[in-house]
Amino acid sequence: MIAAYDKHGGNIIAVEEVPEDQTHQYGIVSVGQEFGQTFEITGMVEKPPKGTAPSNYIISGRYILQPQVFDLLSTQERGAGNEIQLTDSMIRLMKEQPFFGMKYHGKTYDTGSKIGFLMANVAYVLEREELSGEFRKELEALLRQK
Repeated sequence: MIAAYDKHGGNIIAVEEVPEDQTHQYGIVSVGQEFGQTFEITGMVEKPPKGTAPSNYIISGRYILQPQVFDLLSTQERGAGNEIQLTDSMIRLMKEQPFFGMKYHGKTYDTGSKIGFLMANVAYVLEREELSGEFRKELEALLRQK
């Protein structure tokens, strides 16, 4: 993402492809001019109704944003899910600054869901050398009890 920022400037959002039947669960970007693994973002929508998403690229929760987004967030009205949505403030910022998407090819967990949040924490612990051994033993013992 830093390389993408060095090349394009502006605001960089990591995006990930999902099946089209899942796009209603996420913030989605519209794709403009492509530059290999990056592209211009021409629009965004938070949790679009099924069948209306402009692409199948979700906003995966990794950003390089200019600090003006915080001023916009401080006055942002509630949006999808009756929550203050970062996506809505980024849409406002797009009127003044460029946004670029970077295609991300890693594992993303939907921490907006209970299972996704738990899985992200388990994956994190299992990747930590100082924690994974003991955690794995405790988890296996817990699973044997159930």
